[in-house]
Amino acid sequence: MATKREHAVAVLDALESKVRLKSKTVLAAIIAAAFLLAVAYFTMWQYAVGGALLLAVLLQMTHERLTIAADAMIETNLQRLGWDLEALDDDASMAKLREFAKKNEG
Repeated sequence: MATKREHAVAVLDALESKVRLKSKTVLAAIIAAAFLLAVAYFTMWQYAVGGALLLAVLLQMTHERLTIAADAMIETNLQRLGWDLEALDDDASMAKLREFAKKNEG
C-alpha cells in the first residue's frame, strides 16, 4: 500500500509533466519543421508535405496520450488521498500536497 507521500509526489510529478508538455510539443514541432524543410530542399516538396501530415498526426496523438495519462494519474492519486479534483485549485490544498511530498513516512 502506498503512502500519502507517494501519492502526493505522483500528483505533483503529473502536474509538472502537464506544464512541460506544451513546451516539449512546440520544440518537437520546430525540429520536425526544420527536418521537413531539409527534405523539401533536397527532394520533392510533396515528400515534405506528406511527412508534415504524418508528423503532425504523430505529435497530436502523443500530446493527447500524455495529457490523458497525466490527468488519469492526477485523478487516481487524488482519489487515493481522499481528495476531489477541485482541491488542486485551492492554494492551501496545494501547500498541503507539497507538505505531504516532503514528509518521510516509513
